[in-house]
Amino acid sequence: MRAKKTIQLLLTCVIVVTMMSCGAFKQCDDIGNDFYNCLKHREFEKALEFLDEEALNATPRDIWLNGLTEKDRALGPLLSVQRQDFESYTVDNVTRLAIKYKTQYSSGKMYERLEFIERNDDFKITFYKYNEDSTLVE
Repeated sequence: MRAKKTIQLLLTCVIVVTMMSCGAFKQCDDIGNDFYNCLKHREFEKALEFLDEEALNATPRDIWLNGLTEKDRALGPLLSVQRQDFESYTVDNVTRLAIKYKTQYSSGKMYERLEFIERNDDFKITFYKYNEDSTLVE
């Protein structure tokens, strides 16, 4: 009888953790979609609203803005975004979520990665990387 209760408790914990992480990934996916919509409409200043303070401390706002503008100039308009994969990892007791995308620009295909961190019950982007080679955005 005790083993049955232990198994039930374990299954309940697994279900709760799974539901919580699914919710977190859904929230990050929504933020990623909003970020890419800003890029698609060339609203780069608005895209910066999705960045975490950590990202802005590491790379100042004007450099982010110049980078997004130059990327747009080099690759042309963003035509489509397709989520490829997601993962979570922990560094220094802080869990981060990452989503990989395949994007199509007028000049060709790119592979991109957004990383997110939770702050005050909300997720923000901490890292953005892109490359033509999918293995370089791991």
